[in-house]
Amino acid sequence: MTEFHSKYHHAVDVLRFAVETDLACALICVTDIHGGSMRAKGALMTVTPTDVAGYISNGCVDGDIILQARVALENKAKEPVRLIYGEGSPFKDIALPCGGSIEVLIILQPDQAHLQALLTKLENREAALLSVPNFEWRYMPKLRLRVAGRGAAVEALARQAVQAGFEVHLQSPDADVTGYDRIDHLNDTSRPPAVHDDAWSAVVLMFHDHDWEGALLEQAIAGNAFYIGAMGSPRTHENRIAMLRAREILPENIARIRGPIGIIPSMRDANLLALSTLAEIVKAAQDAGRL
Repeated sequence: MTEFHSKYHHAVDVLRFAVETDLACALICVTDIHGGSMRAKGALMTVTPTDVAGYISNGCVDGDIILQARVALENKAKEPVRLIYGEGSPFKDIALPCGGSIEVLIILQPDQAHLQALLTKLENREAALLSVPNFEWRYMPKLRLRVAGRGAAVEALARQAVQAGFEVHLQSPDADVTGYDRIDHLNDTSRPPAVHDDAWSAVVLMFHDHDWEGALLEQAIAGNAFYIGAMGSPRTHENRIAMLRAREILPENIARIRGPIGIIPSMRDANLLALSTLAEIVKAAQDAGRL
């Protein structure tokens, strides 16, 4: 029986699976797309005789790709296998409902040293270049969300971000908020916990008591986060800006802080506010070239 790990959306998860498996494996890369496609160019999947990690489509062609990869593994093929689905494909019985075409490359028994080097760079929060015969692709580290605050909105945002594939770090003085890669309790706002917000990080503050924010915002703007946001009304944000000016924060750094947060204004429900905020973060990541 095949075990599917379709929750492995990100390259770092698929590569880790390929590196850690003791079985013969094939690494599948999307090398080109034309027209609509569920997955972007560069998307990865790993196939072994018993397991599958990642996915290439919304179920349209994955079954055949898995079959082709396993046949090639069983036959101990040496050369990569190139497949095309959709327009121009020899597989006339496999249709792509969205139209267009998708090209994939099956790399049999990929170079484990190369995969490990890629995995190490991604885990160290660095971009990494996959180089296989006739194809190269640059992969980004997984998006990271650092959310600090307390209350239902914090837990909702953390939960939704985990489901979306983010690496989530939670900072909250609430002892009952669990299940995430927790950095620290916020017991002393003058000394926020040590953390490095890199170029693939988003920082969101969700406090109703805004006295917590000063040191945390200063910490965030000192890093390279592509998104910094803080919960509150337009008037709250005006007060926040005044507070930061009083702390002699440069105007260009203050301008990096978004408030009110969310792509949809005035969400008065914790889950909908979280959804709205997460959508804004993803859009910011796309605009900044972090996806």
